[in-house]
Formats: sequence, C-alpha cells, structure tokens
Amino acid sequence: MRIVAIDPSINQVGWCLVDGLKRDEDGVWDNSGADWRWGFWQIGGNSLTYKLREIVEWMIIEFDGLNEEDWLVLEYPAFFGSAKGQIAAQQGHTLNLAAIDGYIAGFYRLPPRQFFLVTANEWKGNLPKAITLKRFFKALGIEHIFKINHNAVDAVMLLHEFCKRRRIVWKISTTRVELIQE
Repeated sequence: MRIVAIDPSINQVGWCLVDGLKRDEDGVWDNSGADWRWGFWQIGGNSLTYKLREIVEWMIIEFDGLNEEDWLVLEYPAFFGSAKGQIAAQQGHTLNLAAIDGYIAGFYRLPPRQFFLVTANEWKGNLPKAITLKRFFKALGIEHIFKINHNAVDAVMLLHEFCKRRRIVWKISTTRVELIQE
C-alpha cells in the first residue's frame, strides 16, 4: 500500500510518497519494508486548467498515479485573517488550492475513505517554514546541511504527521536523501 501527500500550489507542488506499507488481519501496520520518496514539481501551464492537468501528469510520471488501495493526503487551504491571507483570498489563490485538491481526488475517482484533507493549522499550526525545516531534518536524523525545497519539506512533514497521528509510521525511513535545491 502507498500513501501520497500533496502540498498543492499552482507554481510548485510538493509531494511525498511512502511505499510498501502492509497491514495484517488484526489491523496492525507493518512498516518494515516502507520507503519514503519526495520532491516537487515546477508547474508551467498558463491557465488553471493546464496546471491541473500538469499536476496529474507529474503524478503519473513520478509514481504511476494512484491505484485503488492507495491513500491520498492533501493539504487543504484555510483562510487566514492576516493581510497576507486576505490578499491571497482576494486574488483567488485559496480557491485555486481547493480546485487542485478536488481535481486530483476526482481524477483518480477516490472514495472519501481514501483521501484526507488536512489544513496547515492541523498538521503544523502556525509554525514558520524555518521551524518545519528543522523538524524535517530531525525526523530524518541528519544534520541540516543543505537547502531543500520548502514545498517538498511541507509534503514530507504533512505525511509524517498524518502517519504518526494514525499510528501507521513514526519514523521516516529512506534509502537516500536527495538534494533538492530551492
């Protein structure tokens, strides 16, 4: 089984995949063979329609899309009352993020039990990106030694928190740490 997390954006989409999860008949998760992969996609379409298609195409290219057993975790937009949040809402960014979530779930025809909408406040609260980055390197158990794209970091930490809260996976295990420049 795989669980995919998407940090949606119309410019750079962060993604994370944990692959190889198994569940026994008692419902206990076996993560011994699980592997984590992550990255981000630079989205280049001009219109929202083309951007939505491009995101799904990247999902197919990167990890063969989703199948009937997979779960999808999407960061769902929330309205923030700050000046920055109000500007984002007025410019339609908040609605665009919701459109990305809906398009992905609809494209793969996922039933509600297989996709999960999580707001940033639910998985990280009001933490700045620098703190999320520190938590990322701590979860990997390595020193903060290079730059990594913040959208990829958010997708990894969204999935990590989702899995921890559901007692699926507590530790990120990966065979490689890829350098992803911002």
